[in-house]
Amino acid sequence: MARSHLHALMLAACAASATTGMAQAGGLEANGYNWDLLFDPATYVGRGTLTHVTINHDIANPGFGPGTVATSSNRLYYNFGFKADLLDNASCLVSVQNPWGTGIDRDAVYGRATGQILRERLTSTDIGATCTYGFNVGPGVASIIGGLSAQQLDYQASLVLPAPYPAATEYISLDGSGLGWRLGAAYEVPEIALRVSAIYNAAVDYDLEGSAYGTLFPNVGATADVTMPQSFEIKAQTGIAPRWLALGSIKWVDWSVIDVLTVNNSVQPVSTTLAYEDGWSVSAGVAHVLTEELTVLGSLNWDKGTSQRNDAGVLVAGTQSDRYGISLGAAYRPSQNFELSGGVSYSLISADSNALGETWGTGNVLAFSVSAKASF
Repeated sequence: MARSHLHALMLAACAASATTGMAQAGGLEANGYNWDLLFDPATYVGRGTLTHVTINHDIANPGFGPGTVATSSNRLYYNFGFKADLLDNASCLVSVQNPWGTGIDRDAVYGRATGQILRERLTSTDIGATCTYGFNVGPGVASIIGGLSAQQLDYQASLVLPAPYPAATEYISLDGSGLGWRLGAAYEVPEIALRVSAIYNAAVDYDLEGSAYGTLFPNVGATADVTMPQSFEIKAQTGIAPRWLALGSIKWVDWSVIDVLTVNNSVQPVSTTLAYEDGWSVSAGVAHVLTEELTVLGSLNWDKGTSQRNDAGVLVAGTQSDRYGISLGAAYRPSQNFELSGGVSYSLISADSNALGETWGTGNVLAFSVSAKASF
């Protein structure tokens, strides 16, 4: 396979992963982790990606009354990175991305009656450095991968305490930082566009601090302990015919580490039952080089729902059921040193219900991604 074809195929794979690997795959995942730029063949390369996600997932509770009682907010995700080859067999990537995030809005009357938070936003920033060292093994190159990240987590929420308290909106604002690390390995045979990588990302512990209340009650200091889960992901791609590439991935995330989020304070603690279980994501697709400048890609994706089920098979508290989707991506390279790529993904959220009496029909997630890359 010609080097230009291999190069374009890798770009298409990256463009697709920027769309398929996000859009709230499960738990509190936003962008997730993406270290693909580390494998780019250019000596120096920078890339920026933006993804807009629209989530149509309306929750009802027939026992409470007609209408929608909760919805998921739209999101904008980003991923920026710069990779440099330091030696013939060593490269490093500096990246900025947002692996975790969520957004929920509930009807004010419903939230107060059920003791649930009205509006919730969680955002994150991961600033990391990841390096790889390679050595010849057989017909290809084996690599050892390792890195560290500094993460920032921000949590904002509003709530109305149940009767007999007056219907006043109270607020929670917390943030904190944590340190993460990763370790992995990869094997590549460029002549057949083969690459297999496996990367473990360690859990990240946060001690969040901030304030709570401030309307009906005085504004007081607040804290919360949160652990963002460990994960393990395997990605693979290989040439299967001239100008054709097959690729796939499987990822496990230890979401069961998060059960209840409790905001401690001197007035009255606030708890949110998340009741997560481990998440699994699987994708498989093909890429095709149409011309020297244009490559297209399509993939099928499945995300296991991360809300726990009880012995009767009913979700305990959450609303995260299985999701099935399709993604289409393209990479356009007008010159040897500049590329534009993008993609769209559409997935269906399975209809289900939980033990709180909440129900939902089939929902959907629509994501658009655009990326620009320069190399030299």
